[in-house]
Amino acid sequence: MRWERWSGATAPSLRARNRSSPASDAKSLGRALKLAEPECVIHLAAEIASQRDPKKIAKVNVGGTADLILAAEAAGVRRVVFTSTVVTGDAGGEVLTEETELPVKSIYGRSKMEGERMLRSSSLEDVIIRPSHIYGPGGWFVDEFVIRLLQTGRFAVIGSGRNWWDVVQVEDVASACALAAEDAPAGSLYHVVDDEPVKYFDFVALAADALEVGKPRRVPAWVARLMTGGDTVRAVTRSAKSSNTLIKSELGWRPRFPSAREGIRDSVRRLDQTP
Repeated sequence: MRWERWSGATAPSLRARNRSSPASDAKSLGRALKLAEPECVIHLAAEIASQRDPKKIAKVNVGGTADLILAAEAAGVRRVVFTSTVVTGDAGGEVLTEETELPVKSIYGRSKMEGERMLRSSSLEDVIIRPSHIYGPGGWFVDEFVIRLLQTGRFAVIGSGRNWWDVVQVEDVASACALAAEDAPAGSLYHVVDDEPVKYFDFVALAADALEVGKPRRVPAWVARLMTGGDTVRAVTRSAKSSNTLIKSELGWRPRFPSAREGIRDSVRRLDQTP
């Protein structure tokens, strides 16, 4: 299977079709896969770390993945690329590689690790990518940062903001998915991050600068924990750097946005262009 590339976009060729289906609806998944007859499925659907309901995380991230695996096996799919995560818990600022045992300290993190385990235990050809915090002109970056930064009163960073964030722009995740589908050996695992980790406060400050609003203030983590829940706070106060050396060396992946400086400017510039 090969993928056609246009500027900034990746589109499936002859045997792949653009189909979407609720990850928790096994029958819909089965029908979609039988209709599309894909050689490869890229599994992106997930509840993210800010979801406060553990039942929803389990239903989508674990139950939905289990349904997809069964449907893919039944439909004769050859390969599944699973988008997991490195954002599983605090690593104390250490560099995480594919050989590192991840610190799994959240419900979200456990759900992603269970997804990895289920896929590896299936009959499918698997490739797992682990992006870091994914941002772009939509999604949680807009909901959690852009909208709040534009509201009256300064946005509050949880904790000191001096913890390390490993981040990656959404277009760079898309290119990593395409390479994983095309070129990665079966059973591969890759961390997908940009070239320069950034402090949490600085990441939000870059967004504020791009939006031309004031820099954020800080709020103690214990106060935020009372309002948003423990896992949400753990996700943003986690400190870790991740290495992209393996995916660069094996698949030739290069981030279009090597740091948050370039990626955030582009994401904010394209906000008005997002449907």
